[in-house]
Amino acid sequence: MFSINYKILGFILILLFAGCSSSLKKNQNQPAQPAAHSLGIIPLPSNIKFLTGNLVIDKNTKFVSDDNFVSANKVINNVLNQVLSDRINSTADTTGKVTIRYVMNNTLNVEGYQIHISDKGIELIVKTPRGAFYAAQTLSQMIWHATHGIKNTSIKLACVNISDTPKYAYRGFQLDVARHFFSKEFLMRIIDWLSYYKINKFQLHLTDDQGWRIEISQYPSLTKIGAWRTFDNNDSICMEKAQTDPKYTIDNRFIKVINGKTVYGGYYSKQDIREIVKYAREHFIDIIPEIDMPGHMSAAIRAYPFLSCTGSVGWGKEFSYPISPCKDSVMNFCHSVWDEITELFPSTTVHIGGDEVDRSAWAACPECQNFMLKNNLHSTMGIQNYFVSNIQHYLESKGKTVIAWDDVMDGKVDKNLIIMYWRDWLKDIPEKAASNGNSIILTPWTIFYLSSENDTDESLKDLYNYDLNSVFASDVVKKVIGLQGCVWTEEIPSEAMFEYRVFPRLQALSEVEWGTDKNWNSFKIRLETHLKYMDSKHIIYRNPTWATWTK
Repeated sequence: MFSINYKILGFILILLFAGCSSSLKKNQNQPAQPAAHSLGIIPLPSNIKFLTGNLVIDKNTKFVSDDNFVSANKVINNVLNQVLSDRINSTADTTGKVTIRYVMNNTLNVEGYQIHISDKGIELIVKTPRGAFYAAQTLSQMIWHATHGIKNTSIKLACVNISDTPKYAYRGFQLDVARHFFSKEFLMRIIDWLSYYKINKFQLHLTDDQGWRIEISQYPSLTKIGAWRTFDNNDSICMEKAQTDPKYTIDNRFIKVINGKTVYGGYYSKQDIREIVKYAREHFIDIIPEIDMPGHMSAAIRAYPFLSCTGSVGWGKEFSYPISPCKDSVMNFCHSVWDEITELFPSTTVHIGGDEVDRSAWAACPECQNFMLKNNLHSTMGIQNYFVSNIQHYLESKGKTVIAWDDVMDGKVDKNLIIMYWRDWLKDIPEKAASNGNSIILTPWTIFYLSSENDTDESLKDLYNYDLNSVFASDVVKKVIGLQGCVWTEEIPSEAMFEYRVFPRLQALSEVEWGTDKNWNSFKIRLETHLKYMDSKHIIYRNPTWATWTK
């Protein structure tokens, strides 16, 4: 046994208490670390560490631009010119006072960047022009947040270290321009918004039953006939709703009279497409063309009736008559169309559709029956498998990687086909795709269809909090290369309605796609600045009921 010296023990406890008390007072005297939301950035960067002090930017500031980073230079110059009363010097000269400059770091991810702000200046630490562009967009948001776009003689920014890189390589947004058409200029405005939130893929749904929206030189009737239609049921719905909500008003720029008939439509010339693609590339966005086939091809069949089994358009049990892959002339048509598409779009990925194919027309077609016998196919699904495989391998021979809607998984597909999962009521599709070796892009319609009228505070929160790890097994998660928000335009006939449906869901989408750690309360606070920013750009958005900012 041992004895306790209570005098010594008491002395030790006094020392410990004094030390703890001193430490507590020291911590209490230290300023609280600012919260990440105080910078107003969406999507929130991977890592933010606040430093002591602030940086003041004023007319004496020098921005050392870099010819390798032209797009990033434009972003920085634009925001500084917007909020500073006096234009700052943008120069390649590194002598003298340097406040904003690029620093190369070849260890970073190609899309990654770092920002170091001290009282001496701003360093944008990057590896590539794309990383520099994203760094510039983050800095631009910080500056706008600090000033709310109001001109002043100086800007004060918190000193901070930011390190950022995306979780997903594919961060997508899709727009259907077939149901209702949108101008080239409006697509470029969309590109501005996508790049502001670091979304890097813009899928254009260029063809559907309701319209063919791209010039194909070898088949001029695709746009002469296929780009125009009389008003349909969706137009009637929009017209009725427009009586109480003008955002549903059909854009009259796309209405004209042909042979005494009022028709709706429009299309992009090849020059239009080249300009859109060039503008997108300057903003580090790939334009992914979708030519939806073999289904959803009524517009093409109206222009060239030989494409279908019956020589006309028609409707099966659920969907429109598809084109007939059983004819050599039809496959030649498809190859020729894709020849012109691949020439226009430098994106390494293209989308062939493949959804909602009504195969009953093939079952009733003698030519398809002979094709099945000749090729030892036991069902019409075999025809669809043949078509998807043929188009996939044709495009792969041109150096393209092919995406298709998950409907193709109802049959057999090659493992190199990327599957875009949208039918979230079919729970086994992602597992089937992963087991087959296919990469997956997630766009489950319940959450990621931004065109849905179910645009509420709750649906916005559901989108923001989407966590694929809680939905799918690990083997599926490993095959996911990214996510995508989709906008279908059956009931979106105007730019105003597009904006109202998409914003602020686009901001939530960007944070999900970038892979930011979820913090709904932080997002709500940061979004307030972006609501003000949208007002400054005259965007017609849905204001969340919890927002303190009012238009």
